[in-house]
Amino acid sequence: MWTMEEAAAFGALGERLGLQLHSTDVRIMAGLAARLTSLNVTPARATAIVYIALNAGCDQVTLGRALGINRASTMKAVDELEALGAIERRPGRDRRTNALHLTAAGEILRTRIEEATLAHDREAFAALTEEERAQFSRLLAKLRRGATVEAGAEAVEG
Repeated sequence: MWTMEEAAAFGALGERLGLQLHSTDVRIMAGLAARLTSLNVTPARATAIVYIALNAGCDQVTLGRALGINRASTMKAVDELEALGAIERRPGRDRRTNALHLTAAGEILRTRIEEATLAHDREAFAALTEEERAQFSRLLAKLRRGATVEAGAEAVEG
């Protein structure tokens, strides 16, 4: 969150919730990225590892949709995670797809990622009480649902 002085530097824009949220997100994600550096993963790659663990056998298209990234970025992420030894490709539901699975090293990495992200969340949101964190989580979920509805409406209109 911005201080009053930081917000004032942007005039009326500094009062916009979207800009404040973005600025906060950038700072928090930079801290997370720094924390995950020792694990040799970015926040996006860490998210992919946890998703694959929870959705063993998913294909790259499903992973890309879940992460909100395009096909080329998904392929790059999968290649990097495979090179890291965290995942392996197995035959998929047809000849054109691969099923993604964590390796034993990937399972260990997943555990370390979950520990690191938990510690980061505790530090990043320490200024909030437990009740405020729960409320903030509910409000963010509400905003995501609204953004999904708006994005869907624009796709229909466009």
